[in-house]
Amino acid sequence: MPSVLSLPSDLSRPIMALLKSAQSHGNLDHILKSIRALNLQWRSNPVLLFLLTIGSSSAIGSVYVLQKLLNRIKARRLAVRASSGNLKRGSRLLSVPYKDRQLQIVLPPMNSDKYESDKLIFKSFMKDQTSSKIEDDDNMKGNSSIMDSKFLKKLFIIWRLILIPKVMDKNTTLLLAQIVGLVLRTWLSLLVTKLDGQIVKDLIGLKGRKFARDLVYWFLFAVPASYTNAGIKYLTKRLALNFRTNLVRYAHDLYMDPRLVYYKLQFNQSQLAPEYQLDYRYIDQYLTEDINRFTETLSSLFSNTGKPFMDLIFFAFYLRDTLGTAGIMGIFFNYFLTGWFLRLRAPNFNSMLKKKTTLEGIFFNYNINLINNCEEISFYQGIVLEKLKIKSIFDSLLKQTTHESNQRFIYGFWEDYVLKYSWSGLGYLFASIPIVFAPQTKTVSSETKNMKQFIVNKRLMLSMADAGSRLMYSIKDLARLSGYTDRIFTMLLSLHQVHDNAFQYGLPSPQQAGSASGSANTGFGSSARLSSFASSRNLLMMRRQTSFMNSMANGIHGTIQKRYPGIRFEKTPLIIPSPKGVEGEHLLDGLNVKIGRYDNLLILGKNGSGKTSIMRLIAQLWPLYSGLLSKPSDADILYIPQKPYFYESGTLRDQIIYPMSMADMVERGVSDDQLVHYLEEVGLGYLFERFGRDLSFCPTKHAEETNIVVDGKSADANRSRAMSTSSSTSSDITGTSWKTLLSGGERQKLVMARILFHNKSFVVLDEPTSAISYDMEAQLFETLIKKRFTFITLSHRPLLMKYHDCCLELKESEDSNICSWEFRRLASRNKGNTTSSKSSNYDAIIEREIDELKTELAQTEEISTRKQQLIELLK
Repeated sequence: MPSVLSLPSDLSRPIMALLKSAQSHGNLDHILKSIRALNLQWRSNPVLLFLLTIGSSSAIGSVYVLQKLLNRIKARRLAVRASSGNLKRGSRLLSVPYKDRQLQIVLPPMNSDKYESDKLIFKSFMKDQTSSKIEDDDNMKGNSSIMDSKFLKKLFIIWRLILIPKVMDKNTTLLLAQIVGLVLRTWLSLLVTKLDGQIVKDLIGLKGRKFARDLVYWFLFAVPASYTNAGIKYLTKRLALNFRTNLVRYAHDLYMDPRLVYYKLQFNQSQLAPEYQLDYRYIDQYLTEDINRFTETLSSLFSNTGKPFMDLIFFAFYLRDTLGTAGIMGIFFNYFLTGWFLRLRAPNFNSMLKKKTTLEGIFFNYNINLINNCEEISFYQGIVLEKLKIKSIFDSLLKQTTHESNQRFIYGFWEDYVLKYSWSGLGYLFASIPIVFAPQTKTVSSETKNMKQFIVNKRLMLSMADAGSRLMYSIKDLARLSGYTDRIFTMLLSLHQVHDNAFQYGLPSPQQAGSASGSANTGFGSSARLSSFASSRNLLMMRRQTSFMNSMANGIHGTIQKRYPGIRFEKTPLIIPSPKGVEGEHLLDGLNVKIGRYDNLLILGKNGSGKTSIMRLIAQLWPLYSGLLSKPSDADILYIPQKPYFYESGTLRDQIIYPMSMADMVERGVSDDQLVHYLEEVGLGYLFERFGRDLSFCPTKHAEETNIVVDGKSADANRSRAMSTSSSTSSDITGTSWKTLLSGGERQKLVMARILFHNKSFVVLDEPTSAISYDMEAQLFETLIKKRFTFITLSHRPLLMKYHDCCLELKESEDSNICSWEFRRLASRNKGNTTSSKSSNYDAIIEREIDELKTELAQTEEISTRKQQLIELLK
């Protein structure tokens, strides 16, 4: 026997020949002779796979480069077509900055018919679930199975409607490529295992040339194996990205729809099971983090479960020839028995995940609330209370996380003991069966062959044990996927409910109200054709006329007439939206108001009287339960809320033209000089000078990142250059936001400039001049009158009557919570001139306001004394 440190001559000779040939650079003859000495078979699997990998990589690289060139040519053509308006109807060309170039992305048009069709599928699912609950409530209790039918149905709906909506989809290609990669990786694992056994056999048999040859084969095998592993990881990430893209676009099409789903989501208070209810306050977490985790978990599940499953099948067929059918059956029986044991020990990962995710969302949003309202909290000195609230939320999260960690510790012990050690030990036992029970003569005469067989069987058994353990580990992945699927499905269900044309703000539809209990409520305001998915039992319960008529009475049955040359209310109630419908809280009843073009209306009332609610009703943010509302078309009316809104990371130009883009402004033929003129008309000409005479000024540091080109037209191609060339004054104030950069009065004036730019016929303003001086207020209203706007002003100040023709006064009622109202015409005023005669009615109102102010001033001393008493009590 040779020593451990020395190699036999047959083994060392080819290796030394390779080393010598490597030292002689450029000596091709020596290298070729050494390769011939190894007796490499060019038709062997390692060589062919190596060459195939090199060839396929070159082909894929060539196709990738060619595709990039074609995409650039296509993007240029699309840009030309976009500039001439010949893009496919509804398609948009989006140019996004990426490194040193612009990426051209074509967004397909929104298919409204598809979303209406998908809505029926969600309705059908909810009807099936509520029907099954009525028939057997026990089926809904204590069902913690991961592979329950609800989970599979939800996942199938998301898969079929969003992830892979058609067979010939690019995601189908990626998924098939991933499956092919998994099969190829399993086959390569089997070949490598055989080669491993052959190398051990050559080493024990002291066959130097075969050992060196097989070692070369080993390194050749490493190339396609590594390539396949990298390809599987790439396909997994790419599939997750495509899934996320589809889900985000689908959810955003519903969420940011002209039907105002993003606003009305807060009123979706349907009486459904808790698992189907969405807290709108955490919708941001659903749209961002949950979608990302769901797609990553789903795409990785194919490789985490597909590869082990294929290993089990392939290796079991191979081992059946050596271990026999009984041995294979014993192995799978062991897997089944231990899997059943671990299933009994497994906690409810799905429930724990949903609770933890919900608490994390609450904790995150409360910290965001502290950031957004830091100034108000500082004025109130409420940081102690805020800290206690955040601490209590974190304690709940910590308690849930600790409970989850404890459960995972106990389960992890049994999981590692069974999967890592018990299965490996049994693998050695089954691998030794062919050798232990072989005839004695065969064992003595074929020692090297038995060793090779044992090595192959051992590696395959350990690979099977590893595959089985990964399948068992995937139970947690399935539980995680089940939790994310529940959350994503609940989000999509809620979006479809609010997106429904007959959204009832939580009130069940008449058909649903006819059921025996609220459990039959699907959360949708409308019902599709009953013959399509309603069960016979549901049809019988829907015939209960009492509930049916009550729901008809409580529903939304108002009439909205558009393209009316004015504003008209007829017998209109003002009701806060709620599941109670018309039985909810009333703010006003029987409102009858009519104004025409150039009739400026002042809605006068104290805070909480319902002034802003009238604005919400006109803008159709709130439902019209009954009566008639006539209004101009949406293109002819502009709404100005009480709190000025400014476009995040937008330029000064963007704030004036919001919600238009610069491309829209150019199409309208508006120049920057006109925008500067609007600023001067509202008294903000100095802002243009303060910001370096640059409408592209943006207070944020990274304004250039918002340089997105829509429909082939740059929103601001030179924004970065303009920022760098601005004056020192503008550069000193970058890094802030518009909210902190401008005072309250400046923000309201800038909104007035926005009104002048849009030049709509009708404008509804909510407390538009509350932070502006009286003289500037007069100038702004004179400008609106001079430019022939018809405006409706919501205010609590009677002094604004001199700028209006009509007044709707809302008064608090002493005997009820419903406010009374009074509509009257004011003194005649010469249109275009603010000097008007004052009527006695107007003088009486002014005198009444003066008396009220005197009364409040007289109570100042009493209020101050009470304040000191409260401070002493708090101490």
